[in-house]
Amino acid sequence: MKQKGLLFVVMAFALAACSQKGKAPATEGKEIVEIIWQYPSPGDLGAGFQEVEDALNVMMERDIGVHVRFEPVGLMESQQKAALMVSSGEQLDIALTAFTSIGPIIESGLIVPLDDLVDQYGQALKDHCGVLLDKCRYGGKLYGIPPAYIIGEGYGYMIRDEMLKKYGLTVDETKLYTLADVEALFEKVKAGEGPNFYCTIPWNTEPAPLNNSYMAYDKVMGSFAGGVLMLNRSFTDLTITNLFETPEYKAYAEMMYRWAQKGYISPDAAVTSESPDTLYKAGNYLGMMYWHNEKKLNAYISTAGTDLSSMKLVDPYVVNGGGQALMWNITTTSANPAKAVEALNYIYEHKEATLLIQFGLEGKSYEVVEDGPDGKVIKYLSEDVSTLPYYTPYGLWGDRLEWPVVYPAPASMNRLLKERDDAIPQSRYSPAMGYSFVQESVATEVAAVNTVITQYTPGFNSGALNPATALPEFITALKAAGIDKVIAENQRQIDAWAAANKN
Repeated sequence: MKQKGLLFVVMAFALAACSQKGKAPATEGKEIVEIIWQYPSPGDLGAGFQEVEDALNVMMERDIGVHVRFEPVGLMESQQKAALMVSSGEQLDIALTAFTSIGPIIESGLIVPLDDLVDQYGQALKDHCGVLLDKCRYGGKLYGIPPAYIIGEGYGYMIRDEMLKKYGLTVDETKLYTLADVEALFEKVKAGEGPNFYCTIPWNTEPAPLNNSYMAYDKVMGSFAGGVLMLNRSFTDLTITNLFETPEYKAYAEMMYRWAQKGYISPDAAVTSESPDTLYKAGNYLGMMYWHNEKKLNAYISTAGTDLSSMKLVDPYVVNGGGQALMWNITTTSANPAKAVEALNYIYEHKEATLLIQFGLEGKSYEVVEDGPDGKVIKYLSEDVSTLPYYTPYGLWGDRLEWPVVYPAPASMNRLLKERDDAIPQSRYSPAMGYSFVQESVATEVAAVNTVITQYTPGFNSGALNPATALPEFITALKAAGIDKVIAENQRQIDAWAAANKN
């Protein structure tokens, strides 16, 4: 009898624990729902991380009855970690999709559609994200919430001001430069600096040529496995093309190989595990391909610890991109999807919550140096942001055009960015805006092709592979993996979509 009684107590305790999943302790009679939210981090969270989370919870418990528990994760590991948590039945309410196609995540049953939830609990999400929500759709359904920001991007080459001064060079940030201009600059600086000094840092985790600074294109499936629209040729043509078979890509691979042979790229660039941020701070790099965008440049100045200028290589344009590169998703093991969407909505609706998560606590991580009609300017309390009690390099929280700007950027920067964004002509919008590719019928081929792309592109991007021999091998491997079948299916779907959406 004692054993049966003990078993009953244990079972009752277990059932009670299960019934409390997703709930934090009640506060003043109000039930508080706990939301587990992935928090992308480059590593060390800092001594002030818990204090920031606690301050956020004071606000959210009071206003919407939500207690957030952040789950730290590497930016590029978020989907993998989310899949592990969901497959084990572990509660995870808000996960991050980062720089990948959303199709496999949806088809694996990892995340849920959000249309009804956003209609009911996400008015601020609609107000702030607008057309960006359309980039988070798959098969016509909404699956993600993007960081709200400008809708078009320009790209360029970010360069150290100290090196410009040393070599008597100037940069006009409004001029459209060519890669020949950049290469001439490389030649001059490399001749002066000698060995163990490099001119650019390939992003070997990203297959895009020159981190998107090479030319305008739209990977409408979200991956090169499904081909691209060659926007550098036309912003009206819906022909899907295998990027890697184009003359443009051959010229790119030859240029990278030439740069590596001349010592403009580090010999270990294809295999290094160090991040571009870490390498850039080392001081023996001239610059890096990056967004040509005032806000991101100024933010990176804080990370790099030195003044920078930007050479524009690609004018701003708007792409489908296979959806949003970064988006928040609600997982299938969310204990309360409605409250998860409400929590997301909260940080878009309340600027003070966004400010807290992005910049930490005033007086501890930053100070306000200007607060006027054009907006707020803040300054970090240390030139070395790694020593701050709280710092995140990722701009993922809320509406970024409502953030304060970071000194020495002018308070007017957000307004100017919005004006520039609004000024992007419709002639530089991809013709695939609103299209979403459903990859279910070619999922096996997509996975195989992406494996080949991952195998070869770091070598091309770093100049480690001679395209004379490696590029034909790459193309042959892509075809063997099924890229032609994927592109044909993508073409079929986009043609059907275009026919159904004719005005």
